[in-house]
Amino acid sequence: MVNDARLNRQFLETGDIDAFTRLFKKYYPTVYAYIDRMMRDHTDPAVDADDITSETFTKAFDKRKEIQESEKLLRWFLKTAKNLTIDTIRKSRQQAKYLSIEALDDPSVRERETLSASILAERNTVQTQADQYLTKQLLRLLSDKDREIVELMIDGLSRKEIAEKIDSTPDAVQKRWERLITWLRPIGLHLDTLVDCLPKKDRKIMERYLDGQPLSDIAKANGISRPNVDKCVKRVIEQWKKAAKQNSTDPVTIMTNNAG
Repeated sequence: MVNDARLNRQFLETGDIDAFTRLFKKYYPTVYAYIDRMMRDHTDPAVDADDITSETFTKAFDKRKEIQESEKLLRWFLKTAKNLTIDTIRKSRQQAKYLSIEALDDPSVRERETLSASILAERNTVQTQADQYLTKQLLRLLSDKDREIVELMIDGLSRKEIAEKIDSTPDAVQKRWERLITWLRPIGLHLDTLVDCLPKKDRKIMERYLDGQPLSDIAKANGISRPNVDKCVKRVIEQWKKAAKQNSTDPVTIMTNNAG
């Protein structure tokens, strides 16, 4: 996913209209695609992806002084777009009275709206940039071997073909995949919230880690050693895995209760 840190910084620091215009043109396709994917199961013509995308950028301009780090701007766009889309769909459903508000809380709906299509559907598919971004974040949570299996699955290889590549058996590949999805899917559905509910120090580390930054860069940015960054990442991932296995519907509550 394209993330222009210099342009982000110029906009956030100066509020320059020209920078904002270039930012709008650069990120509009990504934000629009993310919203459009969330709306695949919502056909109400009153809900327009263009309108929600425009509102996302309007909020970015109005709240630019509240966005602390320029490298997080694209993540901020997607999170804001997600919240606006959910709110818009909820209001539309309430007004039309043809779907209860509880539908938004149904896990199967949330999966279709928020989880990377390739991970959920278990097939090779044409992904939007937003899909790719989420998939890359989820892959960062895996061990090298697990990541290899998921990447091969995304590439469309059969269990047999994957087994041959990693010197295993199709049955072992299938079982490993099922174990991965058991905790990976709930984390994918709640990733933004899981990050937000972390202690400040852990949150800063995980935000950078999920954005693909090397451990050495994260250590330098946070003024701590690389081994401590590695320990933090492994600890948080393990906490998320346990929370997802305890409550696949709401791992955030588990994390919040444990923090308390």
